[in-house]
Amino acid sequence: MKLGSLELSSPFILAPMESVSDCAYRRVCWDRGASLTWTEMIRARGLTRNNKSTFDLIDTFDPEVLTGVQLMVTNEKELIEALGKLEGSTQAHFKNIRAIDLNFGCPSPEIIRIGAGPALLKRKGKLETIFRALGEWKKSTTLPIGAVGVKIRLGLNRVEQEQKVYLPLVELANEHVDYLVIHARHARQGSSEKPTWSAIAEAKQRARIPLIGNGDIVTREDWERLSRETGADGALIARGAIRSPWVFRGLKGLGSGTPTSMEEIDAAETQYLSLATQYATKPKFLEWHREGFNRMRARFKGEAEKDSGVPANEHMS
Repeated sequence: MKLGSLELSSPFILAPMESVSDCAYRRVCWDRGASLTWTEMIRARGLTRNNKSTFDLIDTFDPEVLTGVQLMVTNEKELIEALGKLEGSTQAHFKNIRAIDLNFGCPSPEIIRIGAGPALLKRKGKLETIFRALGEWKKSTTLPIGAVGVKIRLGLNRVEQEQKVYLPLVELANEHVDYLVIHARHARQGSSEKPTWSAIAEAKQRARIPLIGNGDIVTREDWERLSRETGADGALIARGAIRSPWVFRGLKGLGSGTPTSMEEIDAAETQYLSLATQYATKPKFLEWHREGFNRMRARFKGEAEKDSGVPANEHMS
């Protein structure tokens, strides 16, 4: 798949996830088949205010892992200023930023309350100025940006989804950016609710740029159905990658999407911890992933016990 000038090895992209998408874990997923990765969502306002903790989240230290920065913006002025901060920074690793994504899908009440994210989806005029500013910046930036794009939901709520506020945004994306990601839920829906893939199919009929689907894509069968039913060009993988970085292997049809041995889990954790030390990863990431690898072991052990018919309390001994 090609996004702008970026040639991706597969259609499967690691999503930006708060407290999850650190540099070390991005490498773990990259080595297991992710074709593009993202930092966690960065608040543009933090960049414009020179907030050190915000800048520290842009941990693009590994030049071998194709990585972009996802920004949360409220208007085009804030966007332009934040992009200027990235371009003017003396941080050498910012030269590894290969893509910029704008998030209009985060359902956080805090973000919606300030009029950002999904709260902007019905404001077509304002979004057009933001999309245009991003596209124009790409033409002149000195950073090696291969692609710029946006991520949206189907609306702020069910009413906006029924009004199909997402469809006019496809036309805007066609004019100004390189790709569009659609999370096929509205902002009031939880991850346990079924996504509306038919909305992706509607959007694909209007899209002249690559369209990436998001929502309940975990297995190779999920991907084949999404591709068949919607025509989506790629898939953004979030919860599946938290549960198992091998999900990308499974999506590519190269083996199991879950670990096949305890040794596989141990090796992945060792790799993660070594890289986390090298990159001085923040404690919030370390804590999350230590727990995550333990959950992987518990699931694997549970499946192994179920397959062998040995009760868990006996096998523990």
